[in-house]
Amino acid sequence: MSGPEIEDDPKRRAVLAAALGVFGRYGFQKTSMEAVAKAAGISRPGLYLLFPNKEQLYRATMQGVMERAQQAMEDCFADETLSFEERLVTALDALMGQYVETQVARDLNELLENSEPQLGSMFGDYQEKARATISARIGSLAPPGMLTDDLGADDVTDVLFSAALTWKGSCATRAEFRDRVRRAVRLIHRAAD
Repeated sequence: MSGPEIEDDPKRRAVLAAALGVFGRYGFQKTSMEAVAKAAGISRPGLYLLFPNKEQLYRATMQGVMERAQQAMEDCFADETLSFEERLVTALDALMGQYVETQVARDLNELLENSEPQLGSMFGDYQEKARATISARIGSLAPPGMLTDDLGADDVTDVLFSAALTWKGSCATRAEFRDRVRRAVRLIHRAAD
């Protein structure tokens, strides 16, 4: 199977959903294929038919997490009913805010950030893709006068992305995360005036 057939395979989706919970709870090192198979309700040989080893299962699981967050962020930017400020706030929340409040989400965030041996450049590539998307959307959606020769879309992205990375680890609630992003966007907009 390849391409869309893989994504439409309900057994594969169920395994990846179960793997996400198990990896999030136990981390890569302590997760066994047996534990994932049990959580997914399939046999261990059945799991090995879908994923030949734990590394491939982990990569597929984390790739799904990253792709869903990226798509959610892009959907927020595409929502024409939202103001520029709200598009930025909801987009960064979709990308990073989900890692603020729940323990599983925090565990997954830590797992993603500390998985270079298993994921290689995947996490860094994902972050760069997200930054490029944010910068492009800021460039195309920013209100007149917000971006200047001294303050371009890449500059705004650098500030917001770096701040959001810090806040996702320091905010007690997702609402606090969103509020901080909102205030940062307002400060940047005000500085450009």
